Amino acid sequence: MNKLKSGRIILDEEAKTALSSMYDEIRDQECVKVTPAKLSSWIIQKFYSSYFRQHKAKITKDHFNSKEYLKGIMKNVGEEENLEEILRKALTNIKTPRASRPNAKRSQQESNTEV
Repeated sequence: MNKLKSGRIILDEEAKTALSSMYDEIRDQECVKVTPAKLSSWIIQKFYSSYFRQHKAKITKDHFNSKEYLKGIMKNVGEEENLEEILRKALTNIKTPRASRPNAKRSQQESNTEV
């Protein structure tokens, strides 16, 4: 593993609990020397090399900022353009990226599994 560089990552409570659980399980193994910082670095590197490209669209949807999106649209609006139509399209785009919206296919699969 590479030498650690100083940096700061602030984790939410769920991520902190998950890291702590993984750390506790791994450090209890024989002949394993790891710190939470080394474990975090390893997880990030593995995620980047193995999963990031697959999950990039979902990450983008989960962190979509509608205010910034609207600010960008409004900067590029000219006087000759139909503002109402532009805002209608923007509203449609703001509603669709939300990853928290239930997926109809997933909901159907879950209800079939329960039966």
